[in-house]
Amino acid sequence: MKKIVFAFAALFFFSMTLLTSCLPEKKAFGVKPSGDSPRAASGYGNSGEKSDTRDIQGKDRQTASEDLRQIGKKALLIGIGNYPNLPGKSLKGPQNDVAIIKNEFLIPILGYKPDEIKVLTSPNIKDSADILPTKENIVRVMEDWFLQGDNVKERFFFFAGHGSQTDDLDGDENDGKDEVILPLEAGLEGQKLRRERLIIDDEIREWFEKLDGKKLIAVFDSCHSGTVCRSLGVPVTTSRFVGNTFDETKGRGNRQQRDTREANFADRIPKNHVYFYAAQSSELANEKLFDDTGLHQGFFTKAFVNSAKELLRKEAHQRSASDVSYLDLFVAVNDEMKNKKNYDQTPDIQPVYLEESPDKYKGTDSEALIKPFLSVSREMPAPLPGTETQLPDADQHKINVLLMQEGKKILNFPDLSGSVKYAFLDFEKKEKGYDLYINIRENFVELSNGNGDFLNRFDYSGKTQLVGEIEKRIQHAFLKDLLAKIKSPQAFPMSLSVEYEGKDYDKNDFYCGQKITYLLESRADVYVYVFSVDAAGSELNLYLPSGCQKNNRVSKGESIRILDEECSKDYELKISDKPGEELLKVIASPTPLTIRMPRETGEVISVMTFEEALRNIKDMTAQLKACNVWYEDTRKYMNHKLSDYQEIMGK
Repeated sequence: MKKIVFAFAALFFFSMTLLTSCLPEKKAFGVKPSGDSPRAASGYGNSGEKSDTRDIQGKDRQTASEDLRQIGKKALLIGIGNYPNLPGKSLKGPQNDVAIIKNEFLIPILGYKPDEIKVLTSPNIKDSADILPTKENIVRVMEDWFLQGDNVKERFFFFAGHGSQTDDLDGDENDGKDEVILPLEAGLEGQKLRRERLIIDDEIREWFEKLDGKKLIAVFDSCHSGTVCRSLGVPVTTSRFVGNTFDETKGRGNRQQRDTREANFADRIPKNHVYFYAAQSSELANEKLFDDTGLHQGFFTKAFVNSAKELLRKEAHQRSASDVSYLDLFVAVNDEMKNKKNYDQTPDIQPVYLEESPDKYKGTDSEALIKPFLSVSREMPAPLPGTETQLPDADQHKINVLLMQEGKKILNFPDLSGSVKYAFLDFEKKEKGYDLYINIRENFVELSNGNGDFLNRFDYSGKTQLVGEIEKRIQHAFLKDLLAKIKSPQAFPMSLSVEYEGKDYDKNDFYCGQKITYLLESRADVYVYVFSVDAAGSELNLYLPSGCQKNNRVSKGESIRILDEECSKDYELKISDKPGEELLKVIASPTPLTIRMPRETGEVISVMTFEEALRNIKDMTAQLKACNVWYEDTRKYMNHKLSDYQEIMGK
């Protein structure tokens, strides 16, 4: 089977339905003769007709390719949302996807220069593209520009738009179908796509094989659906990628490890190439209007860029910062889509994914995945484009809570009226995702977080105790979510690490009662405030400043420990004695903030009640709104019973 078969398997949605079952009337997809079509005169009419192709920056092909042949990097971005010959099948996200990849990923993160990036997008009503993504233009830019230049050190290819299949004419496909991407002028003839207007996988395979041994990253965000499907519903047979899936039985997006021999054969691609895909071959990939940007975007593109930003942000303030590998980014994207957002699509990557451990990749055809992809700056990082300040209103903020009751129903909505101020309560599973899952059984209750991770359980005797404990857990989850939603566009100027028994502790799992020390090293002059919502209850802990350790000023190049040397003479900092999820929130500001020091309990740290915590968070967000520059970081940890911890750690 050809290499491009494997490279594009995740690109296309395979449907067993007839086209007529998807489309109300065939005539809606008819293509007018070129002479009668106003679209043909605009440069995106019928294939083979003369059109305004808007050549490369107004130059002829040879001159353009000679001018740009020796640049350091090349990126070709194609986003096709408007398909004039396919009425009712236009998309709203691809142009936005291209802009985000260019302005929030390629330029600020991968270091591409604007003249190293070529963009082909379909026009909308208000503007037009420099180069329209017709088949003729895509082929020309690919062959005369993107593939040219022996000294180009890196290439990046991105496609967002419709993908489908058509009949294989040369007999080189086992299933009798060629994968295709649809350029601007794509159209139908009867129930089939007009082949002369498509870009066949054979062509793409030949293009990419010309770059064998040269660095190429390709990203495909297509086959989108939801309100709009980027698959046209053209009849096909079955998926070629049986077995190349995540283990859905666990519901956590963990991929099944495939036989190494199969992986080496089926997923071998040209050397130094890495391909990212929005979805598995049997899945739909979606786009929607996102509230935070006000734009239609592909789920995958948004997760891809946001995950890259977050990984760099976290690594930049680690003492032993390391570059981000392709594997790191893929795992983060999968976690964002499957675990955090609960999307019904699973991203894919080539070379083949084995598992998260980098050691599994050494000496295999997938070794490229553990190579560095994103470089982490060791200097004071600048704000990343596309990030905005987020200061949630504590009076308006709410979380989604699902309450499940097995057997006899004990609680009804009015019983938890005290929690409606902080949560949307659901007894019927109306939503797709929740921040907290509460499973009420006969004598005990189990709690899980939004990712489905088990948090803890508690016993109860009687309805009054049950209501009180549940409301306490809802307040606990509310505080964690409220603090996590506080976001600054400024890159965090500190490294935050944990020390255990005098050594660095780089794990996110702890055991109840574990003695630890936090170490903060700063690259700026700041005042530091460290909050914790542990698994013990609905209170907020203030680690710094505290009654024991009042000095929270850290100068550039200095470090601070919690607890510091003086406090450590008399006190110890321990993980909560309750299993569950703990959130650590660090706020840093060039100027001091006013925090109402709460009562002191436990001799070491200051503890706020739920009401005190809300007042302080409101006061703090009001002060941060008035600051031009401030920083934050959020960490989440899991606390376990000692026996569970030892099992996790393999002890």
